[in-house]
Amino acid sequence: MVDKELCLPLFAPDHNYVIHDSELPLPQYVKDINFDAIILTQTFLSKRSDPRRYLNTRNKYEFIKESNAFKIALPQDDYTCCDILDNWMMDWNIDLVYTVCHNDWEILYKNYHSTGRLVQGYTGYISNDLINRGSIVKPLLARTIDVSYRSSSLSPAFGMLGKIKTEIGDRFEAAAYGYNLNLDLSTKASKTITGLDWYDFIENSKSMIGVNSGSSLLDPLGLINIKVYKFMMLNPNASYEEIESECFEHLDGEYVFTAISPRNIECAILNTAQILTPGQYSDFIQPWEHYLPIEPDMSNFSEVLSILKNKEHLERLIKRCKDAILSFSVLRYENHVSDLLKQIASGSKLTNFQRDSSKSLILKYRSEVGEKKEYYWVKKQLRLKLKKLFLNAGARKIKYYLINKIAK
Repeated sequence: MVDKELCLPLFAPDHNYVIHDSELPLPQYVKDINFDAIILTQTFLSKRSDPRRYLNTRNKYEFIKESNAFKIALPQDDYTCCDILDNWMMDWNIDLVYTVCHNDWEILYKNYHSTGRLVQGYTGYISNDLINRGSIVKPLLARTIDVSYRSSSLSPAFGMLGKIKTEIGDRFEAAAYGYNLNLDLSTKASKTITGLDWYDFIENSKSMIGVNSGSSLLDPLGLINIKVYKFMMLNPNASYEEIESECFEHLDGEYVFTAISPRNIECAILNTAQILTPGQYSDFIQPWEHYLPIEPDMSNFSEVLSILKNKEHLERLIKRCKDAILSFSVLRYENHVSDLLKQIASGSKLTNFQRDSSKSLILKYRSEVGEKKEYYWVKKQLRLKLKKLFLNAGARKIKYYLINKIAK
């Protein structure tokens, strides 16, 4: 996430950047800085899925709409509240959008696609640090995990793709019972692996399960998500089929939005075999040649297992996948950053005088906000912990009250 959101200052540091965390207060003088470009990243654009945060963000950063800077958006999960995103791009006169979805642009950006510029982007890219790490990875036989998997438990509002992503680990574990495999599979939040520990986890896995990243349900305004949430609150034990019938009957699968995920790239570079549900994967990797295709119902489990236990076959599969991923220059950060800078250079309207006149304000921002950022997040984390503590205590009191009331 750090590499993706901060790719320009990380991989092209010789420019003047204002890197603003949108959770922090915005100094008024930032609006007086002459920018060559303003770039809206995923963490900023993801606020569209929360009506309150979205309106606050729009109001707080409305000056971007009037800015003459070349404006670029780098969204992910374009299908999430796509109509809101589309209207946002139109209203703020965004010059260029890098979309990670590979099809149905006219559906996802039904207004912007005819007036703005859409280009293909990706959910992740390959850095030289990752390549260097991949050159000295742990040998296959030294890895202690046979098959691994990590994912969040997704809402039914992502359709069948989300359901498979949530359940694939449990399905695989059930199919593997009795085969003496060392598995590390989980969708629990407490089992989340962050930072560089994630690379260690991949590198200690002989193989990793994956699914098509995306959604098979179009929810342009987020209304289906709200409907699902309300229905599940009232019916916590409802099956997926019941939720579908009540909240989005006959809509699942009408559109399928998928893309290659960072996990596919990381596993390839770190020599970890991939066991994936069949899909497009942005046309970079193919079943049996680069990954082991596992049917969601595990009907071909024995076929996949036979290759997992064949070290030579598995190593050949791993090598082909790594060679394929490394062969695509569009997946390199150096090319992505170079493209961004070319787009900015051609679209910028600033003079050198305007750039020079803004340097003092940029330095002021760095000295003032840089000091506040760490303190702000420490304070916020403490506030969240206290809030959670009080909420949990309150929930327990309500629970005990209701139990006693029912008992009486």
